[in-house]
Amino acid sequence: MRVIHQENNYRITEIPDEYFNLSDLKGECFDASVNTDIHADQLAEEEKTFELLVYSEGVYGYSLEKLAEKCPTCGSGDNWEHIDSCWGFVGQYDNKSKKFNHYIVEELVRQIKC
Repeated sequence: MRVIHQENNYRITEIPDEYFNLSDLKGECFDASVNTDIHADQLAEEEKTFELLVYSEGVYGYSLEKLAEKCPTCGSGDNWEHIDSCWGFVGQYDNKSKKFNHYIVEELVRQIKC
């Protein structure tokens, strides 16, 4: 887990998705019967490229959490409460190079501002 944004009592964490389903990630993106405007050979090549990207860069989820009161029972440690999350993003979030600038992070930041 990596904290990628923290503001006031909120944080957004990036969590590796160890249980992703490659078929779900692909959806119909590489289905020649759906994408009739792209040649089947090109779709097959793009599918291989996507699979390599998934296995080389990983899949991640992003979670918005709010710092809650200290645990009354144990009295120690931070108690982060889940607010919202979204999964299935290929590659780690990278706001600087924009290589993997996942839209969901900006959406979660907007939720903090509301």
